[in-house]
Amino acid sequence: MDTDKAIHTVMADYQSGDILSTTVVIADLRRRFPWFRQTDEELVGFIVRALDGRQIAVSFDHRGR
Repeated sequence: MDTDKAIHTVMADYQSGDILSTTVVIADLRRRFPWFRQTDEELVGFIVRALDGRQIAVSFDHRGR
């Protein structure tokens, strides 16, 4: 599975009006797809692109590795 598909899989349960925590999404990605080697900041970029057009707030509460 590529990174874009994995991001969309993890974010599938988020609905309009939800608040997405980058810490939670990144942790879920690393748990479910441990072979991903992107940095936290790279994953945040994928997350932000996946949110395009969706009404979901983002809490940038992660800390880079």
